[in-house]
Amino acid sequence: MQRLTQRLRQRRALAMLVLALLLAVVPTAAQAKGATGATISGGGPGGLPGGPITLKGDGEPGSGTDLADLAQAAGVWAVLFDDGPGGELASAPATADRGPRYTITWIFPNGAGTEDKVRQSVWPYAAGGPLTFMASGQPVLDATTKGGWFQATDNLRQSLIALGLPSRQPVTATSPAGPATPAAPDPAPALWPRVAVGLALLLAVAGGGALVLRRRSSPGAATTP
Repeated sequence: MQRLTQRLRQRRALAMLVLALLLAVVPTAAQAKGATGATISGGGPGGLPGGPITLKGDGEPGSGTDLADLAQAAGVWAVLFDDGPGGELASAPATADRGPRYTITWIFPNGAGTEDKVRQSVWPYAAGGPLTFMASGQPVLDATTKGGWFQATDNLRQSLIALGLPSRQPVTATSPAGPATPAAPDPAPALWPRVAVGLALLLAVAGGGALVLRRRSSPGAATTP
């Protein structure tokens, strides 16, 4: 009886050990939720002067690495999944005053042992603060991205400059066009032409009347006897 009990205990201990090893070795989507790399490219014709910028390492939120801090500043966690924190925009901002666009390609390991690439557009120098956009439906961590626009703080611009982007100030916002000034009404016609015409008519009538009266009052011609 003691031997049987001892064997059962050994089997339980062995099963627990195997389970612990499996949990430590096999990654799951819940465990591997941070990016392991990112590539920054774009910026207009010719791209970055020194070529794309690549980051690798631990992108787990709160890890304090450049990769994790960049993901936080760019709003990745706000637009990656439906349960992300707030900060995203409800609709696309105006197309003007954004400056050059860059692309950050995020690398996420998945449960299949491969990698998911999620692309995010970034406007670091946009007027009013940096803007980012992530398209929805991109495969990531056994799910798909929620996507959307995100209004970042100036910390994103400074972080990207520190990583190698051109040191530029934000774009100056274009002043909105003011309301159109209503056209001034046409000035009222001058009064004096009307007065002059009226006087001329009165003089003409008066002259005609005087001529008629003169003809009536003058004596007729003498007749020859």
